[in-house]
Amino acid sequence: MKARIKLKNTTQNQEIARKLKEANKKNEYPVDISFSKDLTEIFFEGECIWIPKKEWFDESMLLEGYANEKESGYEIKPRDKGKTVNLHLDAELVAELNEIKNHVISKTQHDILLELFKKGLDQYNKENKS
Repeated sequence: MKARIKLKNTTQNQEIARKLKEANKKNEYPVDISFSKDLTEIFFEGECIWIPKKEWFDESMLLEGYANEKESGYEIKPRDKGKTVNLHLDAELVAELNEIKNHVISKTQHDILLELFKKGLDQYNKENKS
């Protein structure tokens, strides 16, 4: 999923669109720019869209994503990214999670999935041997 914003296609917004394109290029945020069929709107789409001046941003511009206000502007990010979750875990669960982490820290994703698959098959065979 990507973040999307739109601007009305006016002379003033065309200049802002050019500056947005340059700012995103400078910050290494590649954005795709397109126009509506009737050429009345300018669309920006990307993993992150940087709007360097706060006065350029209006909530009505936001099509998909959320605006993260920074000191010098806004970052527009997709809804499915950048979420923070706070969990309060008891000591036993933390110990188990640390044990799992230590067990898998030196393994590749392939090794972990293979091990889980083998353990699952072994457990299935144990339960279904009559």
